Amino acid sequence: MKKKLAMILEWIRPAGIVLVYFLAEYLGTDAISKFHILGPMTVMVMSGSVALESLILGEAASEKIGYRPNRAYQVQSGLNNLATALTALLVFVLDWGRYADAAVTSSMLLFFVLSAANHLATGIRDHNFKPVNLMRPLMTLLLLGLLLPPMLQALQ
Repeated sequence: MKKKLAMILEWIRPAGIVLVYFLAEYLGTDAISKFHILGPMTVMVMSGSVALESLILGEAASEKIGYRPNRAYQVQSGLNNLATALTALLVFVLDWGRYADAAVTSSMLLFFVLSAANHLATGIRDHNFKPVNLMRPLMTLLLLGLLLPPMLQALQ
């Protein structure tokens, strides 16, 4: 069951981001209001799902990516992602402004860029050619392409 849920999360993330993007386009009236929806909500989807995966699905999540399970590290990483997702929720609900939107989004993007580099390195170094592991860098590039232009526009 956990293996199946771990694989379902791989599809929930992009589906959630597509939904958030359309909400931002539909409900946003200008660059700042669109990014206020797009940035923090994407952080909630991405960091929240990674937290769920790390904290609840542990070994199944490691196996899916091709990593050896390390429960202590997974819990610590999961709590960090949960903290990021909850911060994004506060930024969104309390409407702390475009700079807070950009800060929490930047923090998440930096994490995923560094994580993608790690996935790429393990793919090369350890011959970890599992599709989910190799998709991480590509998905990170797509996430950067989706979020950086509206973030920069909102900050002008």
